[in-house]
Amino acid sequence: MKLRRLTTTMNIRGKRVLVRIDGNVPIVKGRAVDGPHGRIARSAVGINWLLQRGARVIVMTHVGRPNGKRVAAYSVKPIAKRLSGLLSTKVKVTRSVVGSDVEKAIKAMQDGEALLLENLRFDPREERNAPSFAEALAKLGDLYVNDAFAVSHRAHASVDAITSELPSYAGPLLADELSVLSRLGEQSKRPFVLVMGGLKMTTKIPLLDRLLPTLDHVLLGGALATAFLVAQGKEVGKSVYEKESVPEALRLLKTHKGKFMLPVDVVVVRSLRKDAKRQVVSIDHIRPLDRIVDIGSTSIKQFQEMLASTKTIVWNGPLGYCEIEPFCAGTREIARAVAARTGKATTVVGGGDTMPMIERLGLADKFTLLSTGGGAMLQLLSGQSLPGVEALTL
Repeated sequence: MKLRRLTTTMNIRGKRVLVRIDGNVPIVKGRAVDGPHGRIARSAVGINWLLQRGARVIVMTHVGRPNGKRVAAYSVKPIAKRLSGLLSTKVKVTRSVVGSDVEKAIKAMQDGEALLLENLRFDPREERNAPSFAEALAKLGDLYVNDAFAVSHRAHASVDAITSELPSYAGPLLADELSVLSRLGEQSKRPFVLVMGGLKMTTKIPLLDRLLPTLDHVLLGGALATAFLVAQGKEVGKSVYEKESVPEALRLLKTHKGKFMLPVDVVVVRSLRKDAKRQVVSIDHIRPLDRIVDIGSTSIKQFQEMLASTKTIVWNGPLGYCEIEPFCAGTREIARAVAARTGKATTVVGGGDTMPMIERLGLADKFTLLSTGGGAMLQLLSGQSLPGVEALTL
């Protein structure tokens, strides 16, 4: 996949460059939770490249789901503070998203300065992909750079419609992710193993349908595995899973016999509390009041053994209820097993729910690619086009 990129031979000094990043990270007590390999930190590399060449950089992002209304809790001010630290320069925030006051602030910028627009989703036109909003954004810049792979599957104005208004280019983070992901599939070295967890199966069915002919095995955990256990007729007690996905799970099990590896034992609790009593039980001995919160020790060992000889690994979604630390053992151990294969295999990890745990383990730089986007990665690997990328291809 060839993308239109800014090059060192292009003179961008004094140019107003609109840069779409994905700064949608958790905000805790007014601070953006973003580690050394987090979304904002990785986006800062491309922004700094532009600043060093004298561009006037107008950064755009969204935070949360304010539903087209101005909500103080979703202000991008913590993002600006994080960027200021990473770039070693003050990054101011505009009062509005678009309009005369924003235009005035941009007019006052000097070469090599950065400015952050207030939350794009404060304007309801953003998520509607409204041409009028794209036009209003385009008035603020001379060039547009998309460095937000994680939102490139969304047809939103700052990702899609804006590319019809300005010369548009791919940023380095987006280009790096696409470079690795576009090579996966039929050309992947075998054995090729997919590790999948999380809750939503409906979003992953297209990926499974497309990749299963080229996959050797699929290792399942999380609520995703629970749906498959139900399809096999197992008791799962009060465990959470997508009930509507059970027929699809049954279809996949019948169509691709022998490819799916499900847990043989699981960790169960009676309540979702940190101090809840945990018990490891066989999948044949789950009781009506039990809740599955993780894969068991035997399953971890079996998964590790399967991964030990792979040449390509793609992993999406936690294998347990990782919001609560004691229920994250399976995810931790599989993360270490996947990281151990890097160098001997292509290892790709994606999904926002997995990234905080990966950073806590100090493994963020131990994979071929730690993708910033779960949904975008799934859509790309499923063979579907990404609206935010289409306009950037040569």
